[in-house]
Amino acid sequence: MKLFGVVTGCMLLAIPGMARAQDGGGKAAVQQAVEQFLQHLGDGDFDRVAADLAPKATVVVVRQRDGRWTNSYQTGDEWLGALRKSTTFARFREPITNVAVTIDSDALAYLRADFEVVRDGKALSQGVDQFTLVREDGRWKVAAVAYTSMPK
Repeated sequence: MKLFGVVTGCMLLAIPGMARAQDGGGKAAVQQAVEQFLQHLGDGDFDRVAADLAPKATVVVVRQRDGRWTNSYQTGDEWLGALRKSTTFARFREPITNVAVTIDSDALAYLRADFEVVRDGKALSQGVDQFTLVREDGRWKVAAVAYTSMPK
């Protein structure tokens, strides 16, 4: 009986460590999915962007221009359609920092991060990205993107 208590106690101590290890890997996978989405977007690889989006994804932009805030709301399809039609698209990078990830039931995730849009080595805008992701067909897909955008 004493051995059972020792083994049970050791197992209970090991479980939180196992949960942390699994959780850390999950958070890294969520961040990687978002960073790949941003790379595909910045490269103008819109077919890959489409594959990164969940069906019926939404995009919300809160933008500051001339000291005024405006909001726009689009479905992922509308947003992607506008990008595909753009004649002024230029490649960019959008590195993220101060990343915070929350995962619920290994099926729903939320990522919040600061960002800068960088083109030709120059930061053009900055803001906060907020992504909601869902696990679909074994991978993380972007269900909602909401971000603030302010000129640099």
